[in-house]
Amino acid sequence: MSELTWERLRDLDCGAIRTLGDAWKTYVDQQLAHTERLRTDVIDGHLGTEHYESDTATQVRDQIAMTADRYEDDLSDYASTRIATTLLEAADAFEKEQNELKELVPLIEQHDFEIEGPHTEYDVNLSGGLHRAILTLDPPQWLCDMCGVKKPDGFWDIDTLKVLFDSVDLYGTAIGLAGQYQDWLRSVMSRAHDADEEAAAALAEMRENPTELPPPLGATYDDLVDDYKDSVSEEVAGEAQAIAEGTSGMSPEQVNEWWDHLSDAERQALIEEHPEWVGPVDGIPVETRDTANRTLLDSQIDGLGDRIAAKEQALQGMDPESEEYEKAKAELDDLKHDKSDLTRLQDRITDDDGSPAASNQTGQDYYLLGFDTEGSGKAVVAIGNPDTADNVNTYVPGTGGSLTGAGGGLLNRADTMAFDAQRLGGGDETATVLWMGYDAPDDLIEATDPKWAEGGAADLESFTKGVRATAEGEPSNFTLTGHSYGSTMVGTAAASEGVEADNLMLIASPGASVDTASALGVDENHVWASTNDEDAIQYAPVHGENPTHEEFGANTFTSDSPREGSDWWKFWEGPAENHNSYWDQDDLNTPANEANDISRDNQAYVVTGQEERVR
Repeated sequence: MSELTWERLRDLDCGAIRTLGDAWKTYVDQQLAHTERLRTDVIDGHLGTEHYESDTATQVRDQIAMTADRYEDDLSDYASTRIATTLLEAADAFEKEQNELKELVPLIEQHDFEIEGPHTEYDVNLSGGLHRAILTLDPPQWLCDMCGVKKPDGFWDIDTLKVLFDSVDLYGTAIGLAGQYQDWLRSVMSRAHDADEEAAAALAEMRENPTELPPPLGATYDDLVDDYKDSVSEEVAGEAQAIAEGTSGMSPEQVNEWWDHLSDAERQALIEEHPEWVGPVDGIPVETRDTANRTLLDSQIDGLGDRIAAKEQALQGMDPESEEYEKAKAELDDLKHDKSDLTRLQDRITDDDGSPAASNQTGQDYYLLGFDTEGSGKAVVAIGNPDTADNVNTYVPGTGGSLTGAGGGLLNRADTMAFDAQRLGGGDETATVLWMGYDAPDDLIEATDPKWAEGGAADLESFTKGVRATAEGEPSNFTLTGHSYGSTMVGTAAASEGVEADNLMLIASPGASVDTASALGVDENHVWASTNDEDAIQYAPVHGENPTHEEFGANTFTSDSPREGSDWWKFWEGPAENHNSYWDQDDLNTPANEANDISRDNQAYVVTGQEERVR
């Protein structure tokens, strides 16, 4: 566990860490010159075939070449990809949180609050001096201003009596502000601790898993060489498996460097032989992941078909009245449901000829970046290529989100977002991603529990870093859009893990897990929120302050409430229906429907970097 305290973070020399990372990259370049000299001066020079021609000479030349190759591989993998990149990433992460801290701590001190408690979960409390000031009716001017009262002058006049009777408000206001600062501080330190622990894990993994050296010359040299050459391929496979299983300690940026340094043959072999180690991995390019995931999708659908046939065969020999039969029947229904979901997804993203399909709204190709049938199911589908797009909008659905929706309504909604960005983007290319990459709550009761967002936070953080790592050219303008509980998912990931996003949009939010936009780790000027007037979610801020309230500190934009109940006495239908109306189009089969053009336009303006046009 990270032992980083806020004082250490405040005083940390991030420049020194960055300089050390740059030095390791320089070291790599310097050392590569030595392997080049081995090949030119020794293998092709002093030990060249024109000077020495024998089996022993050939073995010596091969041995030197293998040693040079091994050295270059290790330089790339360890010194550059792991050590240098780990240090540079850590420096960037620490500096970002350090800048937040340098803004926050003076505010805490200015308001006479104190930071207390263990570094794993800091508390921000009123100081003894502030307690006494309130109790003795001598509150500071800032507190009087916040409460809207005149500061007492020490005499028992009308103003003093007003403050006396409002003393609870003074305390409540002070405690509320301290709580906001506490959320902000905990978010900053949570992200800093994560960066510290990730760097430590990456460096420790290198120490614990050293690579093999070429075999020494000797009587069994030929056999050992064959084994060694095979083990090099096994090493790449082992690294790929560790990365896919999350045990490598490598960040998406390091994964991207590792992938780039593989040979074309190694990359192709992994895609063909182990698509499960390629398709779901953040940091591997989008087109490659799509190829691997489509192979996996075909394989899983076929495998489910075989399992369904076997289960149906087994049921024929069971007593229909037995518990065994009931259990097997339930298992069969689950298998059929999974196969139906995967087939629906496959049909949506694949043409009749088996090639990738395109969105009928934008003409952009679909890219499959991940899927899973566990729980309510997961799927990550891009409309357009995030690696080459000018803008990337990642849509995170809320309660009820599932693999079923990923092949239907949820992807329809993402298609609408993609169309709006294309319509209003001024010619820029925008990729829109449906990120159903977490196990979402199934109903409103489950949606009161933060565990679903907490469980998916690290995966969403990894996805955003992967988008940055695989971008070709300049990084895209990246937006995370969370709807309903999806906004809680976005807020939790941003506050606790840190996300690589330029903008956050919190739509119809029951709370973003914190009470202020400043605690989300993104410039609060780029945090946006909207809830329409008829949306019932405004009455259920169960996961923190309502992001549309002024106290939260986000920008807000207008959304209409176009849906009405089918009958006048069903007064609850409008508020319930309008919770999902933010992307309504004219052709929606809802009585008295109108398109929610203003909400859709505003979202598209944020996504395409035209915030000045937002209303």
